[in-house]
This record gives sequence, C-alpha cells and structure tokens, in this order.
Amino acid sequence: MAHHRKLPWRASHNPYSIWVSEVMLQQTQVTTVLPYYQRFLQKWPTLQHLAESDETELLAAWSGLGYYSRARNLRRGARHLMDHHDGTFPHDPATLKETPGIGPYTAGAILSIAFDLAEPLVDGNVQRVFARFYGEERHIEERDTQKQFWKWARDWVMHAESPRALNQALMELGATVCTKSSPKCSSCPVKDSCFGNLHQCPETFPRRRPRRKVKELYWLGVVFEQNNKLLLRKNPTGGWWQDLWDFPTIALGKKSDLKRARTFLQKHYPQVGDWTALAPQKHSVTHHRIHLHPFVARITNTTLGKVPASERWWAIDKIDSAPTSSLVKKVMRAYY
Repeated sequence: MAHHRKLPWRASHNPYSIWVSEVMLQQTQVTTVLPYYQRFLQKWPTLQHLAESDETELLAAWSGLGYYSRARNLRRGARHLMDHHDGTFPHDPATLKETPGIGPYTAGAILSIAFDLAEPLVDGNVQRVFARFYGEERHIEERDTQKQFWKWARDWVMHAESPRALNQALMELGATVCTKSSPKCSSCPVKDSCFGNLHQCPETFPRRRPRRKVKELYWLGVVFEQNNKLLLRKNPTGGWWQDLWDFPTIALGKKSDLKRARTFLQKHYPQVGDWTALAPQKHSVTHHRIHLHPFVARITNTTLGKVPASERWWAIDKIDSAPTSSLVKKVMRAYY
C-alpha cells in the first residue's frame, strides 16, 4: 500500500465512512466524488444522522452525482442498521447484505476494509485485473464469468496476510496501473505472472459483448422566469430522475433545429410572447443521449395562471440547493 493514492476515506477504518465512499464511487469518478464525500460527512457525520436525514435535503446534496437510488438506499440502509443492529455493522456477510443498498461488493468492501475480515470484493477494476491476469476469454457480462471472478477474489483474500490491504491494492492496481487503455504493464507488480502482459495483449481483456446502440433523444426545455423565480416540475415516480425537480420538458420525435423548436414552443404556449434560446445541452444517461434545446420565457403574473401541485416556483438563488438533476445544473450554467 506504499504507492496508494491519498484519499480521505482511507484515513480511517470507520465502516460508515467506507460505506458512503463505496456507494458514491459506484459508476462515478474519484475526482467527482471527492467534494461530495467531504460535504456529505460534514452534514451527516454518523449513521444516526443519516438515518434521521430529510430525503429532500439528501437528494439536494447528492444532486450532480447521478443514480439517485444510491442516496435513497443509503438512507434506508442507515435506518435498517439503526433499527435492527443498534447502529452497528454486522460482521456476518449474510446479515449485512440484508441491509437495503448493501450487496456482495459493498459488503465485501465494508467487512474487509473496515474490519480486515477475509471477505472478497469484485468491482470493475478488479474484474479487469483478473481478466488480464488469467487471460479470461469469456465475455465479462456472462454469469459464469462473474462467478469465476468472485472465486478468484475469494481465493486471493483467503490467502492474504491482510484482506484490507489486498482488496484495496487490487482496486488501486486496476484504477492506476491496469487501466482500460494504455495499461502501465512495466510498473505492474504482478506482470511476470500476468497472461495479458506475457502475451503482449492486455487491452484485449476483458472481453465484452458489443455495446448497445445509444438512443438519441431530442427535448425542449422550458424555463419560465417570473419575479426572480424559475418554475420547476417534480418528476413522477418511475420516470426519469424520479422525485427530483426539473425544468418542464417536451419530447420531440426527431431532431429539431432552433428555428423549428421555437415554432413548436409558440404553438404549445401561445400565451407566451417571446422566447430566448439558451445554448443547447447534451446529457448522457445509460444508453441514451439527450439533446436539449432550452428556452427562457420571462412572463407576467397572469401569463401561466395557477400551476399544478407538481410544479413550484423556486427563487433563482435557491436552485442550487434544490434536489435537481445534472441536466438542470447544465441549463443553469447556460442561463447565468
């Protein structure tokens, strides 16, 4: 561990802070997580604080990290641990995995890193290290391949002098040396036993099935401004960014240029006299690429009439503290 990165969640073996960091790091870059992690623990420093948190405040603090079910499951998990285990983390993996939001990987991370117990973990970095080390030919998505990764992980951790050091070293190796592209094989501590290095083909592993085609979506964003306030709409449960607040949007069936978009808006909102176009925004979410044309309408008190319960006027200087999607933040940067 002499060459590991100095990261705040490695400063202690507190299971709560390790849990928070591992959940934040799922499908999210370390550089993105760092400021969120610091602010999160300042606001909710203990498991009890998180269990007693307000969901709206929690989602607002999480805004920009994406995959918001992670935040909801953290809160649910904290309540479960407070209610069933007096605010402690069970050392039995099966019992720990009964906690909402804690699966095999997260349980392995908590138990090995916090308590130095011989529990395996497999994330994307560990998969890449094992696939190259053993020359795994099967697609990484196959169930049998996943089982094999976990078998290797368990075999390695069972023979480790320190499970804590081994598991963190495997993840660090994948993150900094055995990278997706241009792996630094010359500085790898296991290069002499690695199939990928010995056969000079590390980047051919892991094998993957062809990626799903990205679906292009074309939306109009409607930014209503009135008395230094902006209108936001709460997303319905089961939809995009559920329970978060967004600008009203209109889905277009096909690509639309700004001129056609403006015509479309004038047709749907004839009571609005003038629209100001903001810079178009692109946003990717799980096999979808959203192309958003945002328009601002500065309106009078009577232009829209009474808004439904799912919509609310937010003070412009309070938008940053609202639980919103990353797409709203992009629009706001264009707005300012």
